[in-house]
Amino acid sequence: MNYSSRFFLYAPLALLLLIGAACGVYWRQAAGKLEQRLDALQTHEAMPGVTVRYGARSISGFPFNLDVVFSDFRVSVETGHGPFVWRTEKFALHALTYGADKTIFEAAGNQSFAWTDTDGHEHVLPFDTGSLHASAIRNAGGLSRFDLELIAFGSPALTAAQIEFHVRHAADGKSLDVFVSGNGVHLSPRLRGAFGDELKLVKLQGSISQAAAFDDLRGGKSDWRKAVEAWRNKPGRLRVEPLEFHWLNGPDLVGKGALSLDDGRRPEGLIDFKVTGMPDWLARNPQMEPDGFAAALRDRASKAGSDEGGRMGAVFGIQDSVMYLGDDPIGTATPLY
Repeated sequence: MNYSSRFFLYAPLALLLLIGAACGVYWRQAAGKLEQRLDALQTHEAMPGVTVRYGARSISGFPFNLDVVFSDFRVSVETGHGPFVWRTEKFALHALTYGADKTIFEAAGNQSFAWTDTDGHEHVLPFDTGSLHASAIRNAGGLSRFDLELIAFGSPALTAAQIEFHVRHAADGKSLDVFVSGNGVHLSPRLRGAFGDELKLVKLQGSISQAAAFDDLRGGKSDWRKAVEAWRNKPGRLRVEPLEFHWLNGPDLVGKGALSLDDGRRPEGLIDFKVTGMPDWLARNPQMEPDGFAAALRDRASKAGSDEGGRMGAVFGIQDSVMYLGDDPIGTATPLY
């Protein structure tokens, strides 16, 4: 075998070995940097007002992935009256060592939310899910998109076939697009209202103006309360189109409007609802004596007719902490932070 033949025989093998060695070095460097950041989480804030703690971890995924599995994973977010804490038995994140700056998250096992209310009472809500998946995409300015999906959510307060939450930096750079939905929601007896305990669908789609107020938060440089306060002072608004409630044995409500925060950090604004199915619900429940929102809808139905499509108008508003349906006060709003 001459020199030329040996070259063409061994060169591809040598090239593959070189590429493999380079990938190994690059992966080890990326994994080492990630380990340093994870070590720092145990003693420092992940970002202002947010701490992350965990019991144990392992890193794998060579040669192109970074896969981290945690046990006893906890995220704590500071509020004005104590931390809000999410805990899960198992948590994992997955990222590529190259290409798009996207991270995928998974959680499993027993989970819980813990918080303290404005009166100082502590609460714990245990829950589990068939699956919990989320993803985060970053750009030069920080987080540009976050998506969350829970399947088969179960808790003492409510269950749901599916829950989704999506937020992204809009293409115009001036707003944030928001989408939240819940399908097949079943409420506990404590939360059951006049319209029953089954919601086929609850959905909110909208946009948040003055997105620049959240730039430091997206970049992990600001406490969420400082960011929301900056947004309130801009002033910023949440434009809702639509907000929907579809009850299994009650009316359907589809509304649009806008909300902001007043000087007391309470919601204020108007949502113009179109309501269908109210006469049918009243006919099925002639002895019902609801209160609050349902009572106001009943009174509205007795005073106003429906259009040709069977829809009744009802304007929900909040001003100076008082919630109204039309001219009828139906409750009060509390500060968000």
